[in-house]
Amino acid sequence: MKNQSKKVYAIIPSAGSGTRFDATLPKQYFNINEELIIEKTINQFLKIDEIEKIIVPLGEKDKIFSNLGIAKNEKVKSILGGKTRAESVLNALENIKENSLVVVHDAVRPFISTDMIKNLIKDFDEKTDDALIYGIPIYEALKKIDPDTFSIKKSVDRNKYYLAQTPQICLSSVLEESINFCLKDNYYPGDESEAIEKTGGKIRFLPGHRSNIKITVQEDLLDEKIGNGFDSHRFSPGDGLMIGGYKVPCEYKFDAHSDGDIVLHALIDSMLGSLGLGDIGTYFPNTEKWKDSEGKYLFELTNEMIQEKGYSLSQVDIIVILEEPKLNTFREKIIASLKNITGLKESNIGFKAKTSEKMGFIGNNEGAACLVMAKLKK
Repeated sequence: MKNQSKKVYAIIPSAGSGTRFDATLPKQYFNINEELIIEKTINQFLKIDEIEKIIVPLGEKDKIFSNLGIAKNEKVKSILGGKTRAESVLNALENIKENSLVVVHDAVRPFISTDMIKNLIKDFDEKTDDALIYGIPIYEALKKIDPDTFSIKKSVDRNKYYLAQTPQICLSSVLEESINFCLKDNYYPGDESEAIEKTGGKIRFLPGHRSNIKITVQEDLLDEKIGNGFDSHRFSPGDGLMIGGYKVPCEYKFDAHSDGDIVLHALIDSMLGSLGLGDIGTYFPNTEKWKDSEGKYLFELTNEMIQEKGYSLSQVDIIVILEEPKLNTFREKIIASLKNITGLKESNIGFKAKTSEKMGFIGNNEGAACLVMAKLKK
């Protein structure tokens, strides 16, 4: 690593009120699948061993952050922010040792991956870069408008422009000098790279990811994906069927390469399908590597893939089709197992058991099948 001799600090400005979000609560304190936006963001930085400290500038009236569990982490330090982003970052720089690296990231970009943070630190070269930032191309048509009438003045060549993202990295001394230069001229930069640009600094892009969105309006939280999954297996003599991570006692087991858990296998299929990633056989084929694998383990690996894409499982609806054994007796235990495996609330787990009315291989009690619909949220 080019920068291994320097300490690395993270600054996550969180003093804004988020007026465009149109809510009584600052957007960084909205909930995404049982986790606040700011918690989700900071937790990604806590996974990076190279980061010495995470400094969080807060608004003067903020009464929420200090009560969060994450605020008690020894690597997290909250400070009073300023009226603008630039002033908040400047306040944070006072808590950073000289000759350090600074990674600044928006508190409301909760889908940042640890790999993106690590790559930014690894690729920054202070000998050639004054700042290194992430950016993505503009795919929609770009127009210059009259801000008063919203009429189009002209079309702009979008190929000449990129959208800047965070995190952004630079030397602490360079950032401090650049922000002070701007503020003395009553200029308030939109991000750190703009401040450095104003002083003639050299800024380099790394390809960003569209999943690393900045939550600005409430619609940004409504990105959902839905997928369907299916699995079936024959019975063979045994001591129980794996159903949703719970072993239902009976005189059968599933005749399968792995544990044959039709519920978790169908769930995996539905999660992968919702993002167009193929099916369970694509990632866990019938090879020696996956022989006798538990459905719970395969789910965990799949869940990691989904999270890397910026999504998380939010709801499942499950139908198991079999004649015997009857699952009503075990329904609560199966749901409890699914809660433990998926992390979902019981209210977000639909579970039903049906028969095939004595028709086909299921009706002949030769096997069972499962259908799952899964919903993912950004």
